[in-house]
Amino acid sequence: MTLKELVMKVDFDSLRPHLEKFEPEHLDNIYAFREAYDILRRMTPAKNGQHEIHVSWSGGEMEGEEKWIRVHPMHEVSWEEDLAADVVVADDIHLTNEELAMHCLWEITYWGFSPQEQLETFNRRFNHHKPANQYEIALDKLEESIWKHQTPRRFRCRGENGERYTTLQSTRYLFNDRKNRSKRKREYRQDKREEYLKQMAARENLITKLSAEGSSFKRSDVDFLLHIEYGRQYDYLSVTSETDGRLDYILESITKYQYLTLEKYNNAIVFIIVPTCYPLTKPELNRFNEAIRLHLGYDDILFGTSTYESSRQDVKVTLLLNRL
Repeated sequence: MTLKELVMKVDFDSLRPHLEKFEPEHLDNIYAFREAYDILRRMTPAKNGQHEIHVSWSGGEMEGEEKWIRVHPMHEVSWEEDLAADVVVADDIHLTNEELAMHCLWEITYWGFSPQEQLETFNRRFNHHKPANQYEIALDKLEESIWKHQTPRRFRCRGENGERYTTLQSTRYLFNDRKNRSKRKREYRQDKREEYLKQMAARENLITKLSAEGSSFKRSDVDFLLHIEYGRQYDYLSVTSETDGRLDYILESITKYQYLTLEKYNNAIVFIIVPTCYPLTKPELNRFNEAIRLHLGYDDILFGTSTYESSRQDVKVTLLLNRL
């Protein structure tokens, strides 16, 4: 049985209970697995897919180590090629089709919940990122200083674009036992500074996205995000075959396929991004906004829209839940 045959045989609601049991700490993003599964069901397998996906036990060699089910390989090729692959289950593995589909879904989404998101993840991890705002510039200077002054020269090297590398991981902590109190305090301050700058850089990038050209938001509408106590961001994609029902799909993601602790927050921003070739009607937007307002129950909710150039019909929605 190929992976495509498996995902067409099992619907998402059937594998969902197994996924929720497998991922009990991430029930707020079950909707993302649903989006990925619907993408797989709509994809056409590659004609030249020739590899096999093996499902087998892994681990358990060391005392006290639990065995776990390994599904491999699924990261070396495209999703289309994975769909064309035969799923080969080891003789000592006994799974229902629903459990098998869940494990395959979990593995294929390891780097992202769509081929595009997977590509973006790889770009962030492996391509040099030029600092884009004052917080990223400050963070880059701090990391440069740590790399240059607290990493022994023999462990340092640079990439062809100036990237910083170390030949051993976490070299700052190799000699912790020898460090005096002042050096440990310095590293604690540096770690807190890094954490702060990463948070502020992410918030600044988010404000830039929300208030970019073509958005209904101005920067003054959303720059309060720099000063919130805490917040969470969720990104949704309409995975539909027609333009009708795109916002209904996303509304289902939020209300049916996501467990949120809404009382932790008191403010929300809903940002709807629509392809220029396939706009939404005003009644569609109004129905969606009212349904979201009723679901969240906050007095303070901002709704904004923007457009993007694409031949695709997908609507994207970003939901920001904030504690002011």
